[in-house]
Amino acid sequence: MPISTSLLKYLQNKGLVNDEVSRKVLLERSRSEKSEEVILKELNAVPDEEIAKAKSEIFGIPFVDLTKQTISESVIAEVPIDNLAKYKAVPFERGQDFVKIAMEDPFDIQATEALEQKYPRGTRIQVYITTSEGIKSILDRRVGDMMSSEVTDALEDVDVPVTDISEDPTLFSSTDLSSAPVARIVNSMLQYAVTSKASDIHVEPMEKRVRVRFRINGMMTERLTLPKNLNPAIVSRIKILSNLKIDEKRVPQDGRFPIKIGNTKIDLRVSIMPTIQGEKVVMRLLESETTDITLESTGLRGNAYKIYLDALSVTNGIALITGPTGSGKTRTLACSLIKVNDPKVNIISLENPVEIRIPGVTQVQINPDVGLTFANGLRSVLRQDPDIVMVGEIRDEETAQLAVQASLTGHLVLSTLHTNSAPAAIPRLLDMGIEPYLLASTIRVVVAQRLPGAICSNCIEAYPAQPEVVANILEVMKTAKGFDLIQYLNRVVSSKNMQENNGSASVMKAPEIGPDGQPIIYLYRGKGCDKCGGSGYSRRIGIFEVLDVNERISRMIMQNVTDADIREAAIENGMLTMIQDGYLKALEGMTTLEEVLRVSKE
Repeated sequence: MPISTSLLKYLQNKGLVNDEVSRKVLLERSRSEKSEEVILKELNAVPDEEIAKAKSEIFGIPFVDLTKQTISESVIAEVPIDNLAKYKAVPFERGQDFVKIAMEDPFDIQATEALEQKYPRGTRIQVYITTSEGIKSILDRRVGDMMSSEVTDALEDVDVPVTDISEDPTLFSSTDLSSAPVARIVNSMLQYAVTSKASDIHVEPMEKRVRVRFRINGMMTERLTLPKNLNPAIVSRIKILSNLKIDEKRVPQDGRFPIKIGNTKIDLRVSIMPTIQGEKVVMRLLESETTDITLESTGLRGNAYKIYLDALSVTNGIALITGPTGSGKTRTLACSLIKVNDPKVNIISLENPVEIRIPGVTQVQINPDVGLTFANGLRSVLRQDPDIVMVGEIRDEETAQLAVQASLTGHLVLSTLHTNSAPAAIPRLLDMGIEPYLLASTIRVVVAQRLPGAICSNCIEAYPAQPEVVANILEVMKTAKGFDLIQYLNRVVSSKNMQENNGSASVMKAPEIGPDGQPIIYLYRGKGCDKCGGSGYSRRIGIFEVLDVNERISRMIMQNVTDADIREAAIENGMLTMIQDGYLKALEGMTTLEEVLRVSKE
């Protein structure tokens, strides 16, 4: 087949792009300056690997799959990791007078020339093309290795071997705080946390050591062990960054500081707690950028998404998000505010703390020490002429009463509540002293959510479900209106296959008939790879149940019925329970049944 200089034309000839996608690309090209490659990636029309291979054929630049390469430490260590990340390049093979470098954009002359400067004169640079995912996987692993190496070197610099656990509390004093080794240890932990997409860092003093754990995809993972006598210096270093009192070790302290690693900006919320073994530090990584935060990305979809969106579109009433700590309530609320954010609308939020900063929204930090509580803050906010009010949490009767009054006087109120299910929010508010008739006329929607781990897309595989598992799925889904397992799976697989024809690979398998005549249903899991750190999961995805407080539910609230009665009525009205939503996402290869069951028990 003749090579075309047009990427789109080449992919069409290969059968990787259909006419509909081609029309979309050409239309976007006619009204913007974006390249065909950028538009194809934005449309998710063709896998990155196929685009890279196509460019390899078109321009005669060899393609390399970095996931199949064994790269020596000495090869990748020749160039600083920051340079490799900046130029999106990875050296993967080194000879006496040459080096092979894989790049996402091999036509970046400036990057190529900069990389040449990192090698001895006379070294020939052989450029290969690869995918951004392949480069990211190698660099992420390199950062993890560097953390261990950097910490080891730092400990040696202060004459404390990693294996030497000294109990001498005088070894590190406040004069050591500016020393490079302690700073390097803290910096290494922060860099690893950002790269591995951890949500929290725990620095925990124990009897004979300091344990450093990271919460990745919702799971705590120990990644580092340090000598016990390092704890005071590390805690003091973090206190300096957070502008906290170094000499105060008797009471808890809270602080915050920003960092920038590469192009990633992160805010860290710091909590320091005195324990019997010393001060424990927990740092939560918060997103300072909101460009990629959307309500659609939370996992809300279908009728549940429509119900919630309808509740956000009214001018008064209450929308509640419920769930335990760490279930993603704050992010969902932030996505909701971003969705309704408009210059014509005055939005004010009361939060403790302010985690995700949203341009255009007036965000107020609660400070109980000076009397700024949710209740007092809400009174003041209502004098600021708001259209939409977000209250971080309804935790007492006074705040609940004020939220109801605000909704009755023409404000849309968004808030969170700690309950295990959506229907359970109703009796919880009644217990707080809200009159049933007021609650029935103000509550619009209640959303309950959890965050199971999402299967790693790089190592996902299908496997046949055991008959007892299929029986469990059918038992859980039997109350879902109009649900037929085989029809549902065939419809989903057909939809995925259409995406595959547009270039998006699918691992989904349609149900088959086994030798015994019984249907074989496929589920999905991650095998574990370098990209996901061997866990089989990358990031997390929300599972939801959305209670639409319609006329029937409102009447039931007036009658002081139990949450079980409300749940039954909501299911009859078509509500998917949280575990049902999780099972559907497991059947579609988004998560696993084990993860759904784990988080549903919280």
